[in-house]
Amino acid sequence: MEKTARLFCELLVQALEHPEGAATARAFDRTLQFDLSDGASFYVEIKNGKIRYAQGDSGLDWKYRDWKRASCVHTSSRLLEGVVSGKRIISDAFFDHAIGFAPRRLADPETSAGAIVAWFYTLVRLGLEEAQKKAWERHRASLFEGK
Repeated sequence: MEKTARLFCELLVQALEHPEGAATARAFDRTLQFDLSDGASFYVEIKNGKIRYAQGDSGLDWKYRDWKRASCVHTSSRLLEGVVSGKRIISDAFFDHAIGFAPRRLADPETSAGAIVAWFYTLVRLGLEEAQKKAWERHRASLFEGK
């Protein structure tokens, strides 16, 4: 798996350690197929509050047959690197047309596609918050080592 994709996926895994993360992840069972304009594709499966990821195609037909359980995320490795480094806010990227989601119909008969997008953004935010908290705790502890 390419470095940026793996870092992004691990950021999502960090969301599960956030106090709100597990409950948020359990809100939907969904596979997100990432179609990168400048890198190899990968997918993230979020099911029963657990996150699994792998390089390549998930094998799900997000356009037709499997639209109730899969979405495609069109973006770039460059954007994901910006998100992981904290230089880009993922929801801003949507308005800049740097990230897109398909299909743009209902995620299932009771759930709008917009709810899936908001859920995904929330998982990214929780992952970033958890990673920043851990980094701060390590930094704070290092200030007093050996004193």
